[in-house]
Amino acid sequence: MSTAVSEAVRETAELAADQLVITGWTAVSPFGVDRAAFTAGLRAREATAAPADGVAGALPSPEACLVPGFDIRELLGKKGTAKLDRLSALVMVASDQLLRDADGERAVETDDRTGVVVGISMGSLETITDGMRQSLTNARPFYVDAGKIPVGTLNHAAGAAAIRHDLKGPNTTLGGGRVSGLLALNYARKLIGQGRATKYLCGSAEEFSAAHAWLEHVSVEQGETTPLLGEGCGLLLVEPAGSAQGEPVAAVLAVESRIDIDDDPAAAVTACVEQALDRAGVRADDVWAACPSAAPGRAGRAESAAVASLVPAAALDRVPSMALLGDTSAAAASLQIAAVLAVAEGDAESAGRVALVTAVDRDGAVACAVLRLLGATDQGGAA
Repeated sequence: MSTAVSEAVRETAELAADQLVITGWTAVSPFGVDRAAFTAGLRAREATAAPADGVAGALPSPEACLVPGFDIRELLGKKGTAKLDRLSALVMVASDQLLRDADGERAVETDDRTGVVVGISMGSLETITDGMRQSLTNARPFYVDAGKIPVGTLNHAAGAAAIRHDLKGPNTTLGGGRVSGLLALNYARKLIGQGRATKYLCGSAEEFSAAHAWLEHVSVEQGETTPLLGEGCGLLLVEPAGSAQGEPVAAVLAVESRIDIDDDPAAAVTACVEQALDRAGVRADDVWAACPSAAPGRAGRAESAAVASLVPAAALDRVPSMALLGDTSAAAASLQIAAVLAVAEGDAESAGRVALVTAVDRDGAVACAVLRLLGATDQGGAA
């Protein structure tokens, strides 16, 4: 290990008690249903696009990046899953992996102030549109599947995960599109800092469906092509370093967000990153790994160009492009953080280094996070 890295490791070993750290993570993604599959697929830079077989309804494109083998009843059991939407199921499967061991036993201690915050776009579009269709086409407007009404609420995924694991702390859903994962991380940071929560399950999720595919198809800017869509859920366990029960894998140095009101996404990303780096007390040249969102369209290209102009070129090559997963929309930022951590686990030189994660949304939202990686702890991708 080099002298510079050794010094960085020594500094990060002296974390302040209130420093927010990541002590666990998992990802349900087009690479597979667990963290091991995500890590293996990412490091191999596997393509995930495949025919969208089995998806109900006509699609604008025959291909998508779906989570392979995602059978809700097989993964979560038959009880209470008959009407469960795919979005909630993604979050529940990820929460199982984060809190339980391979035998299904609780592996992480929680208390009455363990919270859940999940970032989404608009909830389960398939459930919402199905209910609307039934109301408009059935004999009476109120002849709808009443059992799916609770599932169609925006906060169902976060609530379902909390109920499944008896988590009684603050429970929140944030709708922020592609920056949702970073907004969720910042929300958890603030509430833990205020003493309102002891630890948080935080992340973001997106489901693929015919309704989602058509919405994205008609929302494409003129001159742009319809993006290849993906789905998934990234989930982190975050807590203060002073009371952390798990081994920290990264420290959250700064999280910033802003709105591009000037229709200049590159300038907004640049300003957001510079502010985050300043608050984190690090220089752009110190960034060891940078992971843009690879969002489709003009905003995504501007984001990539802005990040490339700020950080060393080598930093952009260390984490494979998120384009491998397709456009995962609200799940993007959390899966980006998972990607950074997966790469760092397999590289001893990551210890003490700085990672940058950025995200943009076509509606003008911009966000970024600066992390200090705390050493390679490769566990073979086990959840």
